[in-house]
Amino acid sequence: MSVFRWPVRVYWEDTDGGAIVYYANYLRFLERARTEWL
Repeated sequence: MSVFRWPVRVYWEDTDGGAIVYYANYLRFLERARTEWL
């Protein structure tokens, strides 16, 4: 099985007030990576 890597930059708009990535945004990252993988 080949390895797929898709580096992503986390922007301020993806974080909450504590500068931690808001959990719902992980779904966006996963969907973008899946689209690139296809």
